[in-house]
Amino acid sequence: PRRRVRPPPPSSTSTTTTTSSLVPPSRDLIGPPCPLSNLRPVYYAPLFPSLHAGASPSSSLGPPSSRPHPYSLAEFPTTSTSSSASLPPGRRARLESLRRHLAEKDLAWRLTRYRLDAFNQAFWSRQNARFLRARDEFLARHGARAPDEEAGGEEVFPPGPSAALRDERGGASDVDLAQFYKAYLEETKGEYARYNTQLWRLQGAMLWPALKAVAREWRWRWECWRAG
Repeated sequence: PRRRVRPPPPSSTSTTTTTSSLVPPSRDLIGPPCPLSNLRPVYYAPLFPSLHAGASPSSSLGPPSSRPHPYSLAEFPTTSTSSSASLPPGRRARLESLRRHLAEKDLAWRLTRYRLDAFNQAFWSRQNARFLRARDEFLARHGARAPDEEAGGEEVFPPGPSAALRDERGGASDVDLAQFYKAYLEETKGEYARYNTQLWRLQGAMLWPALKAVAREWRWRWECWRAG
């Protein structure tokens, strides 16, 4: 019979390490591109990562989670507040109040950036899916095989490369796609024009908040230097 080995009890060192890993990174992170929109998701780091250390429900309702973090947190040092511990109580309280005020403004700024990314993601996912479907329908009408036919008639999501990307008999090499591209651009140019207008408007509205975000970083550095 096999002998069962009881796992050792969690030590304080592992608990401390897991708890410290809950602090988010202090640098922006970029993920792999979406297969449909071709856009890369971005994680916008908070101005004060240490304020979010205890934001996870697992830290207060139960033991820390042992699931691996999707990013390597060891590569991104977090902001340390040990230097403010040696300040007088009055200065320390003032810095803490200022830090929380700046963190609220920083949260609003990061949410604005996330909303812009969601706007771009939704548009390009919708347009690329529409383009692939229209192209496969065009190829099907001209005798080219579409990806859904090769998959047994089942709908594939996200839409994969159509027959226009494959060099095979009866595929794009025998079909002139110039007519399709011309008709598709004529049909969707109004949507692209409205998207560009909305994108310019959103980006223009973000110029002043972006300047204020940089000013918040410099103000915090100045206040920390002035407090000694």
